[in-house]
Amino acid sequence: MRIVMCDDDPAALSAVRDYVTEYFSGIGRALPEFAAYGSGEELLRDEAAADLAFLDVEMPGLNGIQAGAELKRRSPRVKIFIVTSHPDYLDEAMRFQVFRYLSKPIDKNRLFRNLKDALYQLAIETKEVALETRQGVSVVNAEDIVCVEAAQRKVLVHCLSGEIQTALSIDRLRELLDLPCFFSTYRSFIVNMKYVREIKKDLVVLSYAGKTKEAYLAKRRYTDFKRAYLIYLEGMQ
Repeated sequence: MRIVMCDDDPAALSAVRDYVTEYFSGIGRALPEFAAYGSGEELLRDEAAADLAFLDVEMPGLNGIQAGAELKRRSPRVKIFIVTSHPDYLDEAMRFQVFRYLSKPIDKNRLFRNLKDALYQLAIETKEVALETRQGVSVVNAEDIVCVEAAQRKVLVHCLSGEIQTALSIDRLRELLDLPCFFSTYRSFIVNMKYVREIKKDLVVLSYAGKTKEAYLAKRRYTDFKRAYLIYLEGMQ
């Protein structure tokens, strides 16, 4: 885990680092690597990838909005926190999908909640799943798996990039896809709730890359699935 921070106020950089360190220590995770910068230009001279970024908006030269947009272009999965005492920049920040917008002085409890959400998102997006096939092994990001389907003695993994037939059993894939966004709607289906577009009494409709896919939904799992899906949506906000 690598975290970059950019602010022309050394005290603000220190406060963010202290809070983040306290959070990681509290959940029993290894402390991340930190990198701190005093300007947007200095930040962008560092070409190493980052997982999380805390950016002040108002800095001399390249501001946090401009630096964040470039950082997002380089690393689409980076989670960017805009930290500022000026709410006027919210619209600009949203244009490049800022993860959270934090006001100064930072509220520690709010930051901790947002860190939890960011780590959850990173876990989904960065977990890789090795799928054994007749040709060898295909490695895909869990985020890119739309659903898993067992049919006619085949196990098919429907991904954004296409369909992969794997030698793994669907039970084994349930173990591998142990993330909150996945749900086994039927004995022969596992769906990624990210792609759910409609829930019917006996079907879940998934939408991705201009396509739709229907997955069976067992009647006894209907209520549990709806509850899990609402919890998933709450976590995304």
